[in-house]
Amino acid sequence: MKIFVIYGRNYDSNIYVVVGEVVTVIDTGTGFYHEEIIKEISRWIDPRDISQIVLTHEHFDHCGGVEKLLECTGGDACIMAHGNAVDKLSRGESSFARMLGGVMPRIKVDRELSDGDDIVLGDERFRVISTPGHTPGSICLYEKNSGSLISGDTVFSDGDVGRYDLPGGDLDDLVNSIQRLSKLDVKNLYPGHGPCVMGNAGEHVLMAWKNIQSIMGG
Repeated sequence: MKIFVIYGRNYDSNIYVVVGEVVTVIDTGTGFYHEEIIKEISRWIDPRDISQIVLTHEHFDHCGGVEKLLECTGGDACIMAHGNAVDKLSRGESSFARMLGGVMPRIKVDRELSDGDDIVLGDERFRVISTPGHTPGSICLYEKNSGSLISGDTVFSDGDVGRYDLPGGDLDDLVNSIQRLSKLDVKNLYPGHGPCVMGNAGEHVLMAWKNIQSIMGG
């Protein structure tokens, strides 16, 4: 499995490019650094070969660049997001985008994802795990054979967890989501921000579970 990472700068999310039969980009950043991102992507693949764009959730820092990236694919890439993210994405509303001087695009989701769906990224089949708490439409993507978890803004390295104090956030939901993740055999962690963890990522997910329990007073 080949996953390349473009680490986010400033407010941008990490962007993952999964190479293989079904070339996939996961999250797109704000779009502010589109030219640099396309140059990076072009080091590995022709952007026109991108088959699908998967959004881990509906925040501007993860999906503001969708429109520009879609243009580079010739408009052919399939955009995927959880069903609970679709309404906000379609309306193109984001106070965060306005605060940064950006514009949230109105995003047409071609395939609505649900918990338990299987999707092919590159050459591997990943399971969609609904992980609300940071946002209602948050998802993680898990590949069992390699123990790879693409975690969006649900969990990060060193046991950090996603914010739940933004509109649509919910602490109880986040607790339940991280508890689900803590039961997986995770070796490699690809979070929405910050460094990836290779080999011992399960320890980081378990730290996140302990940290969220402490927030709850457990």
